[in-house]
Amino acid sequence: MSESNRIHYLKATRETVHTGFFDAAIPPVLTIDSGNTVVMNTMMLMDGELRCGMTLKELIAKKQTYIDCNRGSHTLTGPIFVNGAEPGDVLEIRIKKLVPIDCGVNYHYPAEMNIGGLPEDFPVGQFKSFQLDLKRMETTFAPGVVIPLQPFLGVMGVAPRAGEIRPAAAPDYFGGNIDNKELVAGTTLYLPVSVPGALFSAGDAHAVQGDGEVNVTAIETAMEEAVLQFFVRKDMKLERPLGETDTHWITMGFHEDLNQAVKIALRDAIQFISKSKRLTPDDAYALCSLAVDLRVTQIVDGNKGIHAMIPKAIFTALIPKQLGNLKSGIDTGPIEICQTGCS
Repeated sequence: MSESNRIHYLKATRETVHTGFFDAAIPPVLTIDSGNTVVMNTMMLMDGELRCGMTLKELIAKKQTYIDCNRGSHTLTGPIFVNGAEPGDVLEIRIKKLVPIDCGVNYHYPAEMNIGGLPEDFPVGQFKSFQLDLKRMETTFAPGVVIPLQPFLGVMGVAPRAGEIRPAAAPDYFGGNIDNKELVAGTTLYLPVSVPGALFSAGDAHAVQGDGEVNVTAIETAMEEAVLQFFVRKDMKLERPLGETDTHWITMGFHEDLNQAVKIALRDAIQFISKSKRLTPDDAYALCSLAVDLRVTQIVDGNKGIHAMIPKAIFTALIPKQLGNLKSGIDTGPIEICQTGCS
């Protein structure tokens, strides 16, 4: 096996996870080369202390310990140092396979904690455990209510700029708690690199989630196996995360004001279409109004999220090769999507 095709295995242990934040000062637990694949797993939130079958009272008590020490509860496997990744590059993460464990939980907190989309309407709070049928890829929510599973990693991110310590709970330019349900197996995430090695971490496994994640949680679980392949992209410049599926490109905006998140995601969509399809900005803006769907990624992570779904099917030509796993088209030059100037 060549070095570029090497497979690494990374097990989530107390020594290979960090909880609550992204920081370039966290030492890497694994070093890989561009093109390498990592087979990893993840813990549930709160250093694996969140578990199926626990009570709401137990959850609140455990959550309070993190609040008391001003620490977030997202437990992440990593960081992974990618040789050759430098500030200004893009890290491409191909999500090859995602297998959750066979149970998960959903909960919302009592109103007094003021967490979630409608805390004032649900004073008591609730905790629900789910058995996940991994053969049928579904779970029973209630009698007569069956939900198909669509596992994804809620948190995927690289280190922020040197000197910054960013909460893992709030998504931003480095990725983090993106909570984008489109990023399932077979899709790709592109992240701007801010420090040498990129320092990628992931966690917050979800078995399924609706756009919005309105009560504050998806079906929270752990990933038994996550297979990710990494590439350093010198030919791309991004200011914030970009996603790609078989059918869409996805621009993402994060801001505490949902209206501002809309503007960020929309401006990135316009730039992507204009630069990669050789359309004027006015035409790209018009095309977004006709064919691009804006979706609410989540409303509960501090920085709210909007993602713009750009359908590939409407483009019969001028599909750039630069995004790596596209299957047709012509070379239109490096992809650059930067509203305020890429580093």
